[in-house]
Amino acid sequence: MYPPRTLAFVCFVLLWPSLPVWSAHADDLPARSREADDLPSHDDLPKRVHEGKILPLAILKAKVLAKLPGELIDVSVDRHDDRIIYEFRILRGSGQVTEVEVDAASGRIVEIENE
Repeated sequence: MYPPRTLAFVCFVLLWPSLPVWSAHADDLPARSREADDLPSHDDLPKRVHEGKILPLAILKAKVLAKLPGELIDVSVDRHDDRIIYEFRILRGSGQVTEVEVDAASGRIVEIENE
């Protein structure tokens, strides 16, 4: 007979693929940033969306997932050349993680990189 901890661990490992992955919503704030001093504040992002300066996160997410289907595992915000860039990390069906950078103002996909 196996100890209860071992059985619990085995069950967790077997069930891991079926556990839900939390996805971002339009009002979610990005989890991390590399240049926090150079970015708009969390309060400023919704303001920029309301003013029409950047697109809502939900629209950008839908665009990215339409082009590269998979599960969204992370969203972050960064700034490149005075542009706000959202970075989406997607777990693809093949198990590969793909990072997609999207210009928040235009919705244009700037870069796609397989990790």
